[in-house]
Amino acid sequence: MRLPSSGEPEALVVGVYPSAFHVAWTPPGHNGRPLIGSLAVDVEPVVFWAGDDPTPADEFERWVRDVGFDPERHGRTRPGHNGPSGTGLVSEILTPLGLDAAQVAFSDAVPWFFVKYGKGSQGAAIAERFAPLAEQLGVHPGSLPTRPRTSELPKIAGGDRRRDTFRAELLEAGAPLIITLGQEAVDALGAVADDSTGLPRRLAPEAYGRRGSVAMDGYRFEVLPLAHPGFLRQTNDQVWRAAFDGWKLNPT
Repeated sequence: MRLPSSGEPEALVVGVYPSAFHVAWTPPGHNGRPLIGSLAVDVEPVVFWAGDDPTPADEFERWVRDVGFDPERHGRTRPGHNGPSGTGLVSEILTPLGLDAAQVAFSDAVPWFFVKYGKGSQGAAIAERFAPLAEQLGVHPGSLPTRPRTSELPKIAGGDRRRDTFRAELLEAGAPLIITLGQEAVDALGAVADDSTGLPRRLAPEAYGRRGSVAMDGYRFEVLPLAHPGFLRQTNDQVWRAAFDGWKLNPT
């Protein structure tokens, strides 16, 4: 969890699971553009990293040092595409709500990074382009866990490994407003709360942004269930786009 450096948080943002730190990688003997433009090599340095503190250059230098990356043996590399979810969160959600990111706490329902598979995915890049060359370079081919099914993530958040620590983070933040990002996040919150009122069974454009509440250990928190910034960034569904635009005009 990430708390404000000073003062009580005005809100707590709950995501699903962390993003990664990415590098662009070109193996030895490969000319032209990188073989993989954005390869996941570590978990993001802070929850909902926007690529500002630390900077991608700073995080890249730390990673190169920690893993002992050797250009002569391992090829060329530089920072990849980092921070889109963090920057989207600020522009699409926090700013319309009049919230300063410096006064907001951040947490993930599940604090472990997972890899998506399928055409054009990070998992495919690792399996099809990185792993076949890893043995030749004397490095591990990768063993990042596969992203569970959508229905499984809230169960993990509410399971034995995570439930108590997730609840402790929610209570430690003590923010009057909890903003959940994505269906899995609101379901995970419901899974660890003592009771809930008004949380949507399924996020939908209809009544988008309607608030509910949860109770834990005698405290009640207002909840604002919203879509994840990644979905906001990628969808072309005009019904959803109208719902987003309407909410941004009247987000309170």
